[in-house]
Amino acid sequence: MKTSILEYLEESARKYPDKTAFADEHTSCTFKELEQTARRTGTALAKHFTPRNPVPVFMEKSVETIGVFMGAVYAGCFYVLMDTKQPASRLQQILGILDSDVIVTSEKYLKDLEKLEFKGKVLMAPDLAAEQENEAVLNEIREQALDVDPLYGIFTSGSTGVPKGVVVGHRSVLDFIDCFTELFDITDKDVMGNQAPWDFDVSVKDIYSGLKTGATVQIIPKQLFSFPMKLIDYLIEREVTTLVWAVSALCIISTLNGFEYKVPDKIKKILFSGEAMPVKHLNIWRKYLPDVMYVNIYGQDFGQYGGEKKDKIGQKFLFYRSSEQEKYIKKDK
Repeated sequence: MKTSILEYLEESARKYPDKTAFADEHTSCTFKELEQTARRTGTALAKHFTPRNPVPVFMEKSVETIGVFMGAVYAGCFYVLMDTKQPASRLQQILGILDSDVIVTSEKYLKDLEKLEFKGKVLMAPDLAAEQENEAVLNEIREQALDVDPLYGIFTSGSTGVPKGVVVGHRSVLDFIDCFTELFDITDKDVMGNQAPWDFDVSVKDIYSGLKTGATVQIIPKQLFSFPMKLIDYLIEREVTTLVWAVSALCIISTLNGFEYKVPDKIKKILFSGEAMPVKHLNIWRKYLPDVMYVNIYGQDFGQYGGEKKDKIGQKFLFYRSSEQEKYIKKDK
């Protein structure tokens, strides 16, 4: 039984060392490169953090950022991504809750970091990745690790005015991703088109499905969701097969008639959540991509939209499928 998500990364690095693991607008990394970067970063972070403590990461989602995330895990810690565009007052509250005198960032975010008036030590991601790996240190950390150790922390919107942190452990992610990837048949042949911000837990489905299965995760630039034609070009260029998107993101394309420009016909699976999917918009997607599997993962109250199926852990998902996908729906009946 796996006890750490690092086993996902290490197994994929062995199976698919030269395959692209993550790619953003400007760069990419293979599974082997990610593992190596993470181990070096973990070695460096271990000098500043003791296991089971939070590593604040003041960055936007990117290939560089995933290296820091995995480095934090190799250091026996858990990562907390801080959105660089959030108000300084909120970020200061989060830093106060984390009670950390060290923060990780990169050069492009230094100006944004100044607004926090952070008095602690600032570690630069490229410097961490340049550290020489210390296998003995990493092994010692790994030997004392438990599957219930924290993996990441996220903060809610703070409706009371005070951000509330939620910490999720390795075991929770391992159990969920094992089920999620099996149920939706995510494999090394897939390309995940990541839309969700990495300080939202929806992004876990993209990040860890990729690490587990060897699927490539394409990090879609946020600004493209304001330009449907450019977004569609990106999906086609990056050969994206799987979308785990918010309903609002899907509706941007259908509202602005994006499919009249081009159709990203490599897409095979679309999983949506965040709110109820309007039937009008679902039907537009189905018109242009009729053979795609559409799955509602928002909740259990929208049975009028399609057939319903329970998975192993009792959650309900709603499937919209063509006749070709009938075999998939029936596979474990």
